[in-house]
Order: sequence, then structure tokens, then C-alpha cells
Amino acid sequence: MIDLTGKVALIPGASGGIGREVAKCLAECGCHVALGYHSNEAPARAAMDEARALGRRARIDKLDASDPDQARRWVESVIADLGQIDILACCTGAKLPEGFSLFAKQNPATWRPMIEAQMLSFFYLCRPVVEHMLPRKSGRIIALSSDGGKVGESGTAVVNAGNAGLIGFAKSLAREVGRSGITANVVCPGPVEGPTLDALRGQGDTGARIVEEMIRRVPMKRLGRARDIANTMAFLASDEAAYITGQAISVSGGLVMN
Repeated sequence: MIDLTGKVALIPGASGGIGREVAKCLAECGCHVALGYHSNEAPARAAMDEARALGRRARIDKLDASDPDQARRWVESVIADLGQIDILACCTGAKLPEGFSLFAKQNPATWRPMIEAQMLSFFYLCRPVVEHMLPRKSGRIIALSSDGGKVGESGTAVVNAGNAGLIGFAKSLAREVGRSGITANVVCPGPVEGPTLDALRGQGDTGARIVEEMIRRVPMKRLGRARDIANTMAFLASDEAAYITGQAISVSGGLVMN
């Protein structure tokens, strides 16, 4: 198992299916965890309880990371409470208020909130975290993006603009902070079992056929699981990944190979 004993991980978006699994995985590897959630407290609280049951220090906080002041206050509060931040594993993401829909049919009023949730929230969290990591000359910064940010995806154009922005930002940040021993990477899942695909299946025969086609196109012939993503994040947070930075790593069973 990857050894992260004594590290402190900041995990915004811990109430999502992937975020909760990331929190669980990092705690199992030895991390103390600070968990942020936007509106759904129960999964984040369950993740906190699981971490404490393992003997880790853990806390949860309600957070709107698209507000730069809230993001900074949260980071500063965690540092004051837990002493340091070694890992930022950002699992925030935008919801699709209209579901999967073609760009020409989307309500433009939904675009800015999606970009703020998908991309700007990561920027706002990174700034105070990087300020903390630079003098310590150590740190791991990881963002959850999507393969859609690399290759595009019908029905999610604006969200994937944010995903592509995460990739470009992480590459630039990696160049800026690498000499200080800090890495910055992005994890890009393909289709993952969870509420989003359940909702797509719920859109009738068309949605179900789309999911079936996703599985058909994956060389490994299955959809991803949240644990697949969490394991990749744990590796990138470890000393074993100290020479990996500026990468957008697809975790998609071979669906995307670049």
C-alpha cells in the first residue's frame, strides 16, 4: 500500500462519489484529511467518520470554493488546525442543471456557474495552498478533470471547457513550482459508474444506449469505478510519484490514450 502516514490532505468536493472515495483511500494510506462539501453533507460526514475510525484526524466544512475569500479562509483554517497541507486533491465539479444537452440548446445563464465550479474553484484553492507549500519546498497538487477536457464530449461543451482549462493550468503551474519540489497533475477519468451515468440511463432508451456505447468503446469493456480514480490520486500524492508533474493522466480503461 502507498504510505502517506502523517500527511495532511485537503479534499474539496468530498461529498461526490469520487471525492468520498478519494478521502477514504487517502485516509487508508495514512493521511489526516480536511473535507469540503458544497451542499450534500452526509457523504462527507461519512467519509470523516471512516477516517476517524482509522485513527486519522479529520474535519469537514461547508464550502463554496468558487468564492475566493471562502477558499482562502478554509485553507488558512485547516493549516491552523492540522498544522500543514501536504496534498491538495481537488474533486470539485460542476453539476449539469439541464443534464446532457447540446450547446446550441443550453441556457447561457448556466455557463458561468459551471466554469466557476469546474475551474475557478481550483484556482482559488491553489493560490493559498501554493503560498503555504513554496517555503516548505514540498507538496502535491492534484485536480480531478475529465477525458472530455482532452478530446471533447457531446452534451457537456461548457463543463469540458473548464476541464481543459484545468489541464492547461496544471501544466503551467507545474513549470512554476517544480524547482520547489511541488508537483501538479490532473486525473482525467473516462465514464465512471455513479449518479451522472445513472441519470443518463434514466433518460430512457436513448440514455441507456449511450451508456452501452460507452462500454463498447472501452477496450477493457467496463466503466470506471470511483476507486480506480482514488488509487491514481493516492499514487500521485506519494513519494513514488515525485518525478511526475504537469501530466493529465487518463484513467479510462484505454478509452483515451493520450
